[in-house]
Amino acid sequence: MKLKINLPIMAALMFIFASCTTNSSDSNKIENLAESWVRSSYESKDAAYNMVSENMNSDGYNIGARYIGFGFNFNSDIMETDGMVVTNVIEGGPASAVLQVGDKFVSVNGVKVSQEAIENGSLSFRGKPGEPVDATIMRNEETMSITVERGIVEPTYSKERILQNISNSDADKWNENSLGYEIREVVSDISKQIVYVKTWDKFSDDVSGLEAEALTLTRFQFDENGKVLTVGNMTENELILRQTGWSITR
Repeated sequence: MKLKINLPIMAALMFIFASCTTNSSDSNKIENLAESWVRSSYESKDAAYNMVSENMNSDGYNIGARYIGFGFNFNSDIMETDGMVVTNVIEGGPASAVLQVGDKFVSVNGVKVSQEAIENGSLSFRGKPGEPVDATIMRNEETMSITVERGIVEPTYSKERILQNISNSDADKWNENSLGYEIREVVSDISKQIVYVKTWDKFSDDVSGLEAEALTLTRFQFDENGKVLTVGNMTENELILRQTGWSITR
């Protein structure tokens, strides 16, 4: 008895098998890279910098957590010596038409800007949306009064900005408050080139000194070459606040 082979069907089966193998391989590749990316962020400043530099698309960007405020960044590591100097103004944010890189905050709603004021929350950058906030800044050695109406900020950071932020950080203080972390789960959708990494970590809060823990879900999207196109985090901010003694009153 001769076995008849249906060549069209055999070819189709071989194509399906090859596709599954490729997909599985591609899935493992981007899953491993996503997990390594998260681990590098806990490891060291150099590890984080190298990871972004080598594995992010040149047009890639980080999607920051939304918040209510002005929409700017400053280098907290040099706050005590140089003050609160604007290093980035978030495009489309409430302050984007008012602030410039290099502006230095002097006071906010009459409260002098200092490390203590930042730590005790007495400055008025955050709060109810739609409320106008008066501030005094220094620009090119001239004092200026500005008013910004708080609003929703949806920050995105380019690869260049991410690398600059890492470069500006203090290597000796990198994750100094970390008390440990675990990668709990990694899942992917290869058809959309998306990977989710769920991480548990424990840390000491900067302000209170109390210990807190949280789960973070990091979403990666990759391009066709396996480079990170977008990355963003969702974390348990409210849970962290409650663990460190804060409560939401309104």
